[in-house]
Amino acid sequence: MSVKKYDLLIGGQMCPPTSGRYYPLYSPVDGTLVAEVADASRADVDRAAAAAREAFYAEWKFCGIEHKRALFAKLKEVLYAMADELAAAKVQPQGGPGIPPLVERVIDYYVSKLDDGAGALIEHGDQGTNYVYREPLGVVAIFAPFNGPMLASLLSAVPALVAGNTVVLKAPDQEAPQALKTMQAFHEAGFPAGVVNALSGKGPEVGQALVAHPATRLISFTGSTATGKKIMAAAAADLKRVQLNLGNKTAQIVLPDADLEAAAAATVGSAFPGQACSAISRVLLHESLRDEFIALLKEKAQAAGPSMLIDQAAVERVERYVEMGKAQGSLLFGGARPSGDEYAKGCYFEPTAFAFADQSGSVCRDEIFGPVVSVLTFASDDEALALANDTDYGLLVSLWTREAERQRYFVRRLEVGIVAINSASMLSHRTPWGGFKQSGIGRRYGEMGLEPFFEYKTVWIS
Repeated sequence: MSVKKYDLLIGGQMCPPTSGRYYPLYSPVDGTLVAEVADASRADVDRAAAAAREAFYAEWKFCGIEHKRALFAKLKEVLYAMADELAAAKVQPQGGPGIPPLVERVIDYYVSKLDDGAGALIEHGDQGTNYVYREPLGVVAIFAPFNGPMLASLLSAVPALVAGNTVVLKAPDQEAPQALKTMQAFHEAGFPAGVVNALSGKGPEVGQALVAHPATRLISFTGSTATGKKIMAAAAADLKRVQLNLGNKTAQIVLPDADLEAAAAATVGSAFPGQACSAISRVLLHESLRDEFIALLKEKAQAAGPSMLIDQAAVERVERYVEMGKAQGSLLFGGARPSGDEYAKGCYFEPTAFAFADQSGSVCRDEIFGPVVSVLTFASDDEALALANDTDYGLLVSLWTREAERQRYFVRRLEVGIVAINSASMLSHRTPWGGFKQSGIGRRYGEMGLEPFFEYKTVWIS
């Protein structure tokens, strides 16, 4: 069977990288070669950024609303027509076939914002007129993550384009095929050449060049906090704007009145494989629930079976943290690669849990991005709050209690951007997603997800 090659999208053309090099991607299911992906260089970044800058002034900044609306309507048609190709392009076969409903909701929501008007009239009288209007920034660099490359690519590209910017996407190394294919849909839908560009490349060269490029005006990045800090530092040289959706160490707080069956099921669904910024990774239990909840968690985790990770590097990272956990705490279950021929060639790890007396160790504090949870206990609500807030991150907390007064007490005091009560997480195209502290800067989704892509201009007429 031939292995598909994935090229770059630059200036309206699918094209090979300047170097002619492609890097391999292997299936996390069985280790077979599944794709060869264009390994771009700085020369390709220069080509893409130049195409985006030219298209911004020549094609997109002054594009009419109805023409944009028609192009986005066509984009939805193309995405649905390409649904099977997009599913096949995903290296890690999770998420199922078809286009997730959230994709269409995101597109429709931001396209509806075309009707909101360009600005506001502040003063209009015999002495003069004063108004403020919004205009786009220019070229936006988008960095999509491997966990959800299609949705994440669109989640930045759609509001950026609705606002009037042009984009250059850097596809995630491990899931470049689906991200590149998603950007190709814009091309197939008839967006003008250069308005949407997409690059792939193994290692940091392409990303560093894209962040540093003088044409780039905003960097929209989803990924680790460590990489986000490097991007922010690099962007500071030219005072470029950043939109950063970074890491987390999600705490699940389980209080005495919680539905333990539902809470344990939510932990398993979120924590294993745990390859999401919202994944539950710290389970904070009221001391009266400890043994019962751990028994439920173990039963449900083992019934779920081994977790598939994106690649061998991810498995090796989890193994390193498991060794730390054995030295710092008590292994409750898991802690190894699964046995059996069906797992031997793939990237799998058992759902794993450790019990700790405190959360001073690295397993409790670092974002592992794998199927490992830390279990700690508390005696009071304030102790639970102190544990939950004792982290560098602040994206999400999963709170389990049916008492309304208790819910209000925790919501006001948790240092996070999102509180999910009696669920692992919730998501809507209408509500902002983002965190406090080192979980990022700015928000995705909703009105706040559009705001970073505008400049404001004040006009006085005397």
